[in-house]
Amino acid sequence: MSTDWRPPPPLPPSSPERVRGALGGSLLYDQPALAAERARLEAFIAGPEPLGVEVGFDHGMRILERARRQPDWRWLGVEIRRARVDAAAPHAPENCLLWRADARAVFAALMPPGRVSLVEVYFPTPTENPRHLLWTPGFVDAVGRALAPEGRLVVVTDVEGLHHHVGALLQGWTEAEEPPAAGALSRRERVCRRDGLPVYRRCVSPPSGVEGGALAPPRGFKLRPNGDLELVVNP
Repeated sequence: MSTDWRPPPPLPPSSPERVRGALGGSLLYDQPALAAERARLEAFIAGPEPLGVEVGFDHGMRILERARRQPDWRWLGVEIRRARVDAAAPHAPENCLLWRADARAVFAALMPPGRVSLVEVYFPTPTENPRHLLWTPGFVDAVGRALAPEGRLVVVTDVEGLHHHVGALLQGWTEAEEPPAAGALSRRERVCRRDGLPVYRRCVSPPSGVEGGALAPPRGFKLRPNGDLELVVNP
């Protein structure tokens, strides 16, 4: 992996709840054809157990091991590559849902505020395409709203430029203790250990806001009771 990565120029801003994405963006989940899939996700995350989310689970080794070792949690894995989801999903225990979706859209449009206890992002792809860039201010805001007040975000990468980019986006967040290891390494993490490559880790909790510990809505928007953001006219 190159260490001199720089983020691509950002796309023009849009409504925080209407996210452009690799799989049609957040508007995709308003379509009747996907009503059953959306209902499946909503039913899974509605349980009383703590909820952990892994973004871009690749082969699924980490999240599957977490789910087996922590049956008192619910584990949601989000991955855009169909082949990865199809290969890993048959091995998921009942407390684990592996879902093909764009994480940006999931956090912006589908995740209730304060519901998530842990978000893990291991070795995200350092893309040069702004349409595919995960780490934007909008994504960070959406994750902050989804996390519980004491929730944690873990980001691990072997790309120094991406590590610094994420750090800049997370200014104001609080350093936190990283949770215990999953018990299984991701494919990229095994390569880094084998080759002696540097790995950069970050674990943080969201700053406090006015919505019960989640981040306050972005300027010009208000939070609806269902967790959606609504544009305020002449705020």
